[in-house]
Amino acid sequence: MLEQLSPGDSPVIGRYRIRGVLGAGGMGRVLLATGPDGRFVAIKQIHAHLLDDREFRARFEREVAISARVSGAFTAAVVDFDTSGETPWLASVFIPGVPLDRAVREQGPLPVPALRTLASGLASALHSIHSTGLVHRDLKPANVILAADGPRVIDFGIAQAAEASAPLTEVGAVVGSPAYMSPEQAMSEPVTSASDVFSLGALLCMAATGKSPFAANSAPYTLFNIVHSEPQLDQVPEPVRELIAGCLRKDPKTRPTPAQILDYLGALPVQPRPWSDRVHTEIAEQTRNLVALTSDPEATQIIPAYLPSATSPVEQPPAPTRRRTGLRVGLAALVVAVVVAAGITGLVLRGGDSTSAEATAPAATPTATLPALDQLRGADACAWLQQALGESLPAEAAVRAAAEVAAWRWQSTASWGCEGTSGGGRLAVEIGAAIAGFGPGEAVVNGYALARRGEDCAFALEGGEPGQRWGITVDTFTRAAQCPLADHVVDRLSATLGDLPADPAAARSLASVDPCALVDESTSAGAEPLGIGVASAAHVCEWSGPTSVRVTLAQERPRQTSAPDQVIDIGDGVVVQDLGMGSLLTDCRRVYRYRKVSDHLVEVAEVIVSDSRRKPAQLCEIADPIVRQLVGRLSTL
Repeated sequence: MLEQLSPGDSPVIGRYRIRGVLGAGGMGRVLLATGPDGRFVAIKQIHAHLLDDREFRARFEREVAISARVSGAFTAAVVDFDTSGETPWLASVFIPGVPLDRAVREQGPLPVPALRTLASGLASALHSIHSTGLVHRDLKPANVILAADGPRVIDFGIAQAAEASAPLTEVGAVVGSPAYMSPEQAMSEPVTSASDVFSLGALLCMAATGKSPFAANSAPYTLFNIVHSEPQLDQVPEPVRELIAGCLRKDPKTRPTPAQILDYLGALPVQPRPWSDRVHTEIAEQTRNLVALTSDPEATQIIPAYLPSATSPVEQPPAPTRRRTGLRVGLAALVVAVVVAAGITGLVLRGGDSTSAEATAPAATPTATLPALDQLRGADACAWLQQALGESLPAEAAVRAAAEVAAWRWQSTASWGCEGTSGGGRLAVEIGAAIAGFGPGEAVVNGYALARRGEDCAFALEGGEPGQRWGITVDTFTRAAQCPLADHVVDRLSATLGDLPADPAAARSLASVDPCALVDESTSAGAEPLGIGVASAAHVCEWSGPTSVRVTLAQERPRQTSAPDQVIDIGDGVVVQDLGMGSLLTDCRRVYRYRKVSDHLVEVAEVIVSDSRRKPAQLCEIADPIVRQLVGRLSTL
């Protein structure tokens, strides 16, 4: 609940109008505010009685510096700060949502689908945090917000550079929240990014069972359990038990990395409402309350005491003494900044309200179209990407990674795209990917329509039709106004689409197979035939209706486990992986292993049948004949 300001509180901080107090802690309080453009921000402000304490000021300055380095879809981005003023503050994007600890306390453990979403989102957040050379050091349920589209990690108050050697407190002090510390934290030993992974395991266990795996009646006993006792995971649902156990290994060298966790989880189905109805209802209520706060259009404006007349000379403002990373420009100007500052050859903005020379250029329309999906299937994404980039990246695109393209580590993705990593840099290209989450293609690059996903550095050369959009995507897993690496890759790929190389191994691979051609339209989907399938991506075909069917062709890494695969024979000698019933007990999932590519890669065909009116066993009765037909057609390739 939002608390009112006290009579002595200033209604304005920097450029932000204060709406109320969100909460308070030992170091400071958090205020809800609106910026000049109407966006909501959360402002963290040090308590007045600590302002003369040099240690706390230094700690706050360090938190600001660390928070400003972190970006990504699953963290709260910093937009402004002032550390040199009389009352230092830090503003970050306000995210409507419910803290994980409260959600579990009031509603009980999360179901398996929500646990998978939580694990994937937090692993992505840690990957983003660690790629900047930081360790969060205080990942706990209270620092995770369940937002409408996924989890967010907040509060970098005790985060530290991985290579830092200077302690935050005196020698022997324990920093963090006891129940979610790693053994090395509990022993006051140096921590690495693996410490956050241990905390992630403890957090997921709490979300799955309602309690910490090491909690005791006192902090010393809790720390003893973390160091010496094995977690009891009997109550953890089986689908996530192996993952949580791996994160909770005592030896940090044996824990998985966030990237390995993402590979283990694989591509999750899109869930427009990943949490419980109660959580989403509360988020919707928060959003309505926020709208009500700004019902007065003048409420977000901060008007100076003196406004110059039309004939008065306007003095140039002094050079700013603080950094602003997100609210310096209006939305239209921000779009122009992204396009103009990006340095993309041939990229022209269409539309916009700005009066700048760039924005008033003649409107551009696409003059080129992407090849059809049949032509994109079987392409060698990694060969194309490296060929398009040449020997090296420009300096502005290689800030966090090697400039030499050969120094990057390239590997195929689950959908036969290409992912590269180098230092703190990460890049993924997908060919024929679904782009439903991207905005409209309002820019043009080398003749192709270009779309962007929110404020992420993720772009798509757009193809397909309305309602069936797909494209060639470029994602650098960062969030910023300017995306030099993504911009450069988009430019080079769009300029070399005519030279798209074929993968020599595609002829015997699922990479070149049209998933819609594997199932007859006359195949039964309960009482009605399936009808004509629609390719939502190069390797995904969907049949909509009361009973929906989705066929996905992919390649995946076998799970590292000593337990044998659970398989069943569904008839006609067809053996599939038995993955149990669907995530919401409204679908049936069957996975057929088509061929082993290597010791680390297997090609699979997945069939999911969904219908909220039917029981899972009934859905599997529909799925099995579809799988048998699919396997029969694959055998003729």
